[in-house]
Amino acid sequence: MVKVLLLDLYIAWCGDPSLKIMFSRDNNTYKSRFRYSELHIGKTIIGIVDTLVSEGIICEQKGFNDRVSGIGFQSRLWASEWLQERFKQAKFSQFAIEPHEDRETVILRNGDKDPEEYQDTTETLRMRQVLSGYNQLLSNTHIDIYDLETPVLEIGSGTKIMRLQINQQDKFVRRVFINGRWNQGGSFYGGWWQRCPKGYRKKIMMDGIMTAEIDFSGLNIVILYAQEGINFWAEINQDPYQLNGMNDIYPDINIKDAAKLLMLTAINAEDDLSAYQAFRFQAEKGSAKKRMTNEQLSSMLNDLKKKHDPIANILASGAGIDLMYVDSQITEDLISTFTHNYKCPILTVHDSYIVPFGYDHFLKKEMQAAFEKVTGISGSVVNHATEYFDKIEQEPPSDVPPTHHNHYANPPSQRHLKELDLFREFKDKPDPEPWVADWTYVY
Repeated sequence: MVKVLLLDLYIAWCGDPSLKIMFSRDNNTYKSRFRYSELHIGKTIIGIVDTLVSEGIICEQKGFNDRVSGIGFQSRLWASEWLQERFKQAKFSQFAIEPHEDRETVILRNGDKDPEEYQDTTETLRMRQVLSGYNQLLSNTHIDIYDLETPVLEIGSGTKIMRLQINQQDKFVRRVFINGRWNQGGSFYGGWWQRCPKGYRKKIMMDGIMTAEIDFSGLNIVILYAQEGINFWAEINQDPYQLNGMNDIYPDINIKDAAKLLMLTAINAEDDLSAYQAFRFQAEKGSAKKRMTNEQLSSMLNDLKKKHDPIANILASGAGIDLMYVDSQITEDLISTFTHNYKCPILTVHDSYIVPFGYDHFLKKEMQAAFEKVTGISGSVVNHATEYFDKIEQEPPSDVPPTHHNHYANPPSQRHLKELDLFREFKDKPDPEPWVADWTYVY
């Protein structure tokens, strides 16, 4: 357990010496003999932390939990100056630190969102095999935001700022089912890119190659229509969020944007009131949408129900939980196809997918095929979310290695170039095993 803790601190320090890692002092967090505790970390870790703190090896900022206000702060740990000096003398590469080979990738959570034990079946073994090959491909691919000098993003504002570390360890993906059922949830989680703002995702490089992002257009709505036997884009073919004649909405609100947010929250809400509350919660802080009343939102939702009469009864009925499983089937098909057929890394972000530039042509075709395979309906619409040709603002400096897509809004950082070289050098070493990239640029 000491080694695991020190390695976690080492990875955080490698990316940003000021970065702290979260640590739970709740005994219930630790179950050593458990499917999801491959490292067998028990509650004795709390005593180990106390000893390391008292000996001046690590530092701690203790957390708190105010049960009255509901405000809490989890404890943070970081390496002491003494330990940081030891880190500087480390004789091994940070890239040698990878997830444990027995780490569970197929997770079943109960109604309280706690992980639940289960007996393996042919299906769980199949899903785990898909993820095993996928995680291995991600592990062998350098995935980075090319222009960051310090590989840390600050997301949010005020007291809700989150620091997201961009590194080669946070690339492990797992599949999570919910409510103790194998036909609910199933979404894929993991990888720093899922928590990365869209504006930064267009700067992702894989092994030094720029990437393209493609998403489905109105996926949840199209799936709901497909379940009613209707091909939305072939038979309806309208902007699903365009509403006309709404006069009781604040003039500074973009009706289409508000309608889109309300439609998506209604799909996932149990009832109308829950949809309104979720709408305001997700609306940008300080925006006019944040101030919309239940009456205004009710009027908008009624107009959306009239526009989408074939699926009106499904809105605000809790249908979103079943849609998550359909989404996950489409995503699994794409992961499997790109891992095994193209041998090319693919990153998933909700209903959006990122691949190396050149493979986006294949991605478009495979997204259409996966949608038809899962829903039985052809003709889904996909859009390029990344306008990668907008990057042509300046040529890269002369010391930048050539790539097949060599245009940048900003030049690659020296940190990125150095890390990429070190990553390639590490992966090229014959020990523990030789590795050569399985995918190449497609013209």
